[in-house]
Amino acid sequence: MSEFRSKVSIASTRNRALMDPSFGVVALLALVVIVMSIFQPSFKTSGNATNIINAMMTVSFLAIGMTVVLISGGIDLSVGSTMALTAGVAGKFISYGMNMYVAFIFALIVGALVGLVNGLLITKLAIPDFIATLAMLGIGQGIMLYWTQGVPILGYMSTPYYYIGGLRKILGPISIPMIVLVVVALVVSILLKKTNLGLYFYAVGSSSVSTRNAGVHVGRIKIWAYVISGLLAGIAGIHIAGRTTTIPPLIGNGYEISAIAAAVIGGASLLGGRGRVVGALIGALTLTLTRNIINIVGIASSWQAIVIGCVLIGAVLANRASEMFGKRISERTEKLNKRKVSA
Repeated sequence: MSEFRSKVSIASTRNRALMDPSFGVVALLALVVIVMSIFQPSFKTSGNATNIINAMMTVSFLAIGMTVVLISGGIDLSVGSTMALTAGVAGKFISYGMNMYVAFIFALIVGALVGLVNGLLITKLAIPDFIATLAMLGIGQGIMLYWTQGVPILGYMSTPYYYIGGLRKILGPISIPMIVLVVVALVVSILLKKTNLGLYFYAVGSSSVSTRNAGVHVGRIKIWAYVISGLLAGIAGIHIAGRTTTIPPLIGNGYEISAIAAAVIGGASLLGGRGRVVGALIGALTLTLTRNIINIVGIASSWQAIVIGCVLIGAVLANRASEMFGKRISERTEKLNKRKVSA
C-alpha cells in the first residue's frame, strides 16, 4: 500500500511539474549553466555572476510589472520609454540641485502617472491596450528627445547613487538593487496571492465579462495594473540611471520586448489570467544568461535578437503545451471523480 502511495505521489509531482509553464525553461537553464561551466571557465567566475545579476535587475523590475498587466489581460508596450522618462526625471532633477531622494519620488510619481494615463485611455476611451501603450511609447520617447535635445544626461551621479545603482556593494556581494528587487518581488507576490486586488487581476484576465457580472469594477482593476507597471518602470529607471551613470534619451529602447519576453518565458499568458512573480524573475534571468552566453562564446551581436526571438517562441509553445497538459489532467481527474460518484 505504501509503495502504491509513493508511486501516486511521484506521478502527482511529475504532473504538477509538467503543468508548470516555467518547468522546461528552468530545466534548460540548469543544463546550459552546467555545460557552460564545464566548457567555458570564464562563465563561472564571480565577476561574471555579478555582471549577470546586475544586468537582470532592470529587466526584472519591468518584467514583474508586465506580468501584472498580462495577468489582467492587457499588455504594456510603454515600459521602456517610461523607464527612460523616469530615469531622465531623476537625473535631471538631481543635476538641477534637488535632493536625490526627492528626485526619486518625482520619478516614481511620473511612472505611476504614465501608467494611470495608459489605464484611463484603455478603460475610459476604449482604446485597445496595444494602441494606447504604443502611442505612450512614442510620446515618452518624444518628450525625452525634446527635453534633452538628443544629448545624454550627465552630472547627476554621487557616492550614494553609486550604491543605489549597484555599482558599489553594501555587504559582500549584496547591493541595494538586490534588496529592492527582493522586497518588490515579495510585495507583488503577496499582492497577487493574498489580496482581493490580486484575485481580481486573475479574474479580469480570465474573463472580464464574468468578473463584471460578479459586481467587480473591471476598469478600475485594469487601471491599477497599469499604475503598478508604471511604478515599477519608475524603479527600473532609477536603477538603470545609477548603473549606467549616463542617461541617453533612448536608453529604454527595446526594453519593452525584453519585459514581455521575460514575463512570457516565466509562464505569463498573453491571453491573460496566468502569471507569477517568480516566473518573471526566471524569465529575466533566462534572457540575461542568453545574452551573457552570446557575449562569452563570441557570437556576433546581430544574432542576439534572433536567439532571443527563438527563446520567446519556444516559451510560448511551452505555455501552450502546459495548458493542454493541464486540461488533459483536469479532464482525467473529472472523469475519475464521476466514476467514483457513480460507483
